[in-house]
Amino acid sequence: MQTQANYSCIVFALGLLFASCGSQDGARSALTGKVGAAGEIVVVCDEGVWNGAPGDTLRAIFRQSFPVLPQYEPWFDLLHLDPESFDRFWKPHRNIIVLELADRVDTQIPEVKILKEKYAREQLYVVGKAREPAALAEALYARSAELLSAFHHIEVERYRGLIALSANEVIRDELGQRSGLELTLPRDVRWAKKLPDFQWFDRQLTRMKGGDNHDVQQGFFVYREPYTSEEQFSIQSRLRKRNEVLKNHVPGPTPRSYMTTEMRYTPSYEEVVHNGGFASVLRGLWRIEGDYMGGPFYSLTVYDERSAELVTVEGYAYAPFFDKREYMREVEAIVRSLVWYDAPNPMP
Repeated sequence: MQTQANYSCIVFALGLLFASCGSQDGARSALTGKVGAAGEIVVVCDEGVWNGAPGDTLRAIFRQSFPVLPQYEPWFDLLHLDPESFDRFWKPHRNIIVLELADRVDTQIPEVKILKEKYAREQLYVVGKAREPAALAEALYARSAELLSAFHHIEVERYRGLIALSANEVIRDELGQRSGLELTLPRDVRWAKKLPDFQWFDRQLTRMKGGDNHDVQQGFFVYREPYTSEEQFSIQSRLRKRNEVLKNHVPGPTPRSYMTTEMRYTPSYEEVVHNGGFASVLRGLWRIEGDYMGGPFYSLTVYDERSAELVTVEGYAYAPFFDKREYMREVEAIVRSLVWYDAPNPMP
């Protein structure tokens, strides 16, 4: 299956899809708010469909390993629901896939539709129809990369919208005046380091598990470099620059320790479109040289034509007692909020 390889090619098209999709069931203002856990998809179908080829296809798509985490976590958690139980409690769920097998006029040609906001705001709703299980499974497989990307894309956008409701405007404006960049950062983020060519933001959280409180950390870096050649966008150049910057600016908890890239697990690399321009994305694992900390990171590099420089915005998570998929979706949402600041003249 080439789902992973095709993933990045779908993202730009999805932006056009979501921009053109209207509410599918009445005016948006009349819709309820979405419900359900982040990263969860409700699959509505008969038991035989769930246990047959269509269900197997969905599991193959959405239970693939989320990219570059320290341990296996699926892209999405699937929850099966019988059609008889699909009532008004479940219909506002954030992510829904409905599979129908029937001999009707509208099922003669297998079809998979991606809809938005059928029963709730910010809802993604997929309907798959066919006469036979094999035909439905084939239709789902044919759009596997698009389905995976669509659900991931909207989860990231939900995080971005949630953060924007209580963004740290003070840091946003100071970063903009210093570097000409704007990021939508959570209100509880604080400055960790301010330098002309390197900024570091720290977010300390506390989460409960097993009756105890545990620390969770998210961090974000912003750094620049002069742009001299296309080779700087290669994975080798990005990793080399990343390790150089982190060694110089991100110390660990013990003397002579520092953050670097964990190379025992190969980072993933994608060429993407960001704000209409070329960009690259690195996903990988970080570690502390000289200590025992580590976790996942997400790094975006874009070209700033105003200064003829490359700008890298990176986020990481440290959550040793918790799954990390949703923390990294939130990190991705923050990193991808990067835009050029309205008043880009840097402060002296």
